[in-house]
Amino acid sequence: MRKLHTVVSPLHQVLGLVVAALLAVMQVFSGIAMAQIQDTEDPVIIHRQADSPGVAGELQTFLARVYDDVEVVDVTLFYRQSAVANFQQIPMRPLLDSLGEYMIAIETSESEYPGLQYYIEAVDSSGNVTNRGFSYAPIVLPLETGVTPPVEQPTAPVIAESPQSTSGGSRGFANNGLLFGLGALVLLGALAAGGGGSDDGGGTNPNPNPNPTPGAVTLTIISDSPGGN
Repeated sequence: MRKLHTVVSPLHQVLGLVVAALLAVMQVFSGIAMAQIQDTEDPVIIHRQADSPGVAGELQTFLARVYDDVEVVDVTLFYRQSAVANFQQIPMRPLLDSLGEYMIAIETSESEYPGLQYYIEAVDSSGNVTNRGFSYAPIVLPLETGVTPPVEQPTAPVIAESPQSTSGGSRGFANNGLLFGLGALVLLGALAAGGGGSDDGGGTNPNPNPNPTPGAVTLTIISDSPGGN
């Protein structure tokens, strides 16, 4: 019985290797394509809002940690001065690519008081997008002016006068006037009684008047000065 011997030429060997290599490459690209099609997970953004207000006119720093199951392509900060302004965008820079840390610092001015509105957007290699904050509901960073308000100086307390002291003084003044009036009436009564008395009572008139006028009162003033009579 005759045996058949298959003879493989070197050319056939080379062609077989080339075909095998092409098949391997096609499998690799097919796997990558399938992976890209199946990547439906959005990137994850971890961002902590500032605990305290910033200062208007100084740099404001924004930090975020972004990671994805495949690859993060872009991380962008969108910000604006007020609710009526349009959002501006600026790419955030990776700090430590292995940890997914991103940072950006923007300049502010006094006109941007009382605050900034912003949100962060991340995109992976499959086009999946995720946001921290939104254009219709942005995160707010309050800004304060660098001017220190003046300290109010304490003022001395104003002590109001008591109404009782005023009324008491008025009463005292009224009482003094009443006593003065009563004393004057008593003096006039005494003078009138002395002028209306008769000489029959045994008294002597220090300044007799031969023709006294009825109802008249005579006053005699005695001076103690050296030149008086």
